[in-house]
Amino acid sequence: MAGVLRQYQGDSLYLAAFAVCLVLLYWKEKKQGGSTGKKALAAAALSVVFVFNEAAYQIVGKITNAATYYRFFWMLPVLFLIAYELTEAFFDGRRNRLVLGALAFAVCLGFGANLFFLNRANFNLPKNMYGLDQNVMPIADAMLKDWQETDGSSQQELPRAAFDIYLEYQMRTYEPRILWAISRNAYLYQAKHGYDFKKYVHQQHMIAAVNEGLKMNQQALRRSLDKNGVDYLVIRTEFDMDSYLSQISIMPVTQSEDYTLYRVKTAKNNDGERKDLGG
Repeated sequence: MAGVLRQYQGDSLYLAAFAVCLVLLYWKEKKQGGSTGKKALAAAALSVVFVFNEAAYQIVGKITNAATYYRFFWMLPVLFLIAYELTEAFFDGRRNRLVLGALAFAVCLGFGANLFFLNRANFNLPKNMYGLDQNVMPIADAMLKDWQETDGSSQQELPRAAFDIYLEYQMRTYEPRILWAISRNAYLYQAKHGYDFKKYVHQQHMIAAVNEGLKMNQQALRRSLDKNGVDYLVIRTEFDMDSYLSQISIMPVTQSEDYTLYRVKTAKNNDGERKDLGG
């Protein structure tokens, strides 16, 4: 159970806020009604039985791939209770609590991940409202600009790109029009089994290139890119892949602080379709 709780917690404070709200709920019930805090105890018990335990994690994970989508499980007990309790605490009709709630919201907005809407000049929408890696926006914007300017790209098609596992998830948050060339399942398989190239064979070569900068069989990489209809590669600049990739007609387009964007001249798949492998 401790391992499941650590995975649910991630790098957030949601579970800490959830625990605080349970305590507040219990304290409020005891103070107001002299009861035994049944609501708080029931919420805690149901969360442990149905969400925060290894059995529930394994059972639900068989159906929904918990290793990827675990966040949706703790959203149910955690976020609803936080919203319920904080609404009760700050909007109970007392003006001082309403002011305190508004102040707490302003503090969270101001010190969140680049979420503050005000600057010295004007009122504006944040440019990086999700606090994404500094490489995400310049790479995504350059890729879409290059895609739109490339001859032969139709309005019905979207660019497909291969990223390392870190940048891939961040890129989807910022620009969902960019399709993934490497599936989640392929990354999970590689992480568990290494580069054995027996399963997801046409994606393993790409993983080796973008994730670790491995300069393996160039023609095998080229075949993998063509098979998957890949239009762009995004690889850490420190891997120094320019010369290696240029020999198979993959040329740099631009650089961000840490990554280089490469254009791939791809051969279309046999069925002529592009499918997003992100699911």
